[in-house]
Amino acid sequence: MLSVQNVHKKMGQTNVLTNVSFDVTPGEIFGFLGPNGAGKTTTIRIITGLMPATHGKVTVDGFDVSTERQQALSRIGAIVENPAFYPYLTGRENLIHAMNLIPGLKKVDLNALGALVGLETKLDMKVKQYSLGMKQRLGIARALLHNPKVLILDEPTNGLDPAGIADLRNYLRHLADHRGIAILISSHLLSEMELITDRFAIIDQGQIKSVQGGEAKTESVILCKVNREQMNEALDVAALTFDDVKIIQQSAETFIVPRPESDIPHLLNHLVERGIAVYQIGMKHETLEEQFLKLTKKEGGTNNAFITSQ
Repeated sequence: MLSVQNVHKKMGQTNVLTNVSFDVTPGEIFGFLGPNGAGKTTTIRIITGLMPATHGKVTVDGFDVSTERQQALSRIGAIVENPAFYPYLTGRENLIHAMNLIPGLKKVDLNALGALVGLETKLDMKVKQYSLGMKQRLGIARALLHNPKVLILDEPTNGLDPAGIADLRNYLRHLADHRGIAILISSHLLSEMELITDRFAIIDQGQIKSVQGGEAKTESVILCKVNREQMNEALDVAALTFDDVKIIQQSAETFIVPRPESDIPHLLNHLVERGIAVYQIGMKHETLEEQFLKLTKKEGGTNNAFITSQ
């Protein structure tokens, strides 16, 4: 539905984006992650036609944003951070005002739209009485007025409390699953991205470092803690046990093996047979945050929690 192919953006002598490529399919929630200055906002501006790409191509439902601008942009709805409304108008009146600004828009059932985003009983309240979460939902309703095929949200959870974030997550999941809308979310909240996205891309210094599916959001490895005086021997045993993988020593007492949980008994038996004292062995789960920090070369705390083998 949304296709970004080999997009390059140069500003002056600086390469802001270099060969950025990813796709978002109908009914998918796609996370777009990166540190400040990584190129997320620039990419979104190019997708929404606010900025031209130096090279590359962006298509929406098959229409080129550059050469078929009207057809492409008519299929996009977007919200950038906190949406702005007229506070002394009701939610319904704000939506009617937005409708009047969209050329050729057919009649919209505002009650149904309000129900879709959980505002069915709140549309006739003045927006000045809305919470931040309600304003975010009204913003989504406004972005959906023209029945877009792609919804782009830039930092949609900014300022929301945990309950508001959970509500927004549920509404977005409903939109993707029941309306088949392709949703692109740019965010810094990595824990939230783990919960909501089907796939995600990590961008840093204008380049896509990784595009992964939901099954890769948390990667797992075997973590083993042994007597530090026997570490070298333990590493040799692990290398002989799994001659097709790289064994990584994490500390004087621990090492990790990128193998599935089913291989724990095999490794444990080999270590015990060699008389190596094994203090703990289990699975260590690498979170999306750890992957993000690793790919963007940022230092941060390591989650050394693992499930001890029974």
